[in-house]
Amino acid sequence: MDAFKKMDVQEGQVLTYQELYPYLQEKYPKYKDVQTQAEQHLVKTGVVNPAPDGLMLTQVGGQRLYGN
Repeated sequence: MDAFKKMDVQEGQVLTYQELYPYLQEKYPKYKDVQTQAEQHLVKTGVVNPAPDGLMLTQVGGQRLYGN
C-alpha cells in the first residue's frame, strides 16, 4: 500500500509492475517472491484488482489509503 501512496495512485488507476517491482525489491530485498505475495494479499483483501500491466486500486483500497 505504501507504493500506491508514494506514487499517488488514486482509485481506478493502475500501478504498473514496472513501477511496483523496484519499490518492492528496495523495501523487501530478502523476499524472493515478494511481488507475487503482495499481489495475492492485496487482491484477497479487495484493495486492488489485477490489471494487464499492474494492479488497479479499488474503491475500498482508495478509502483505506486516503480515507476518502
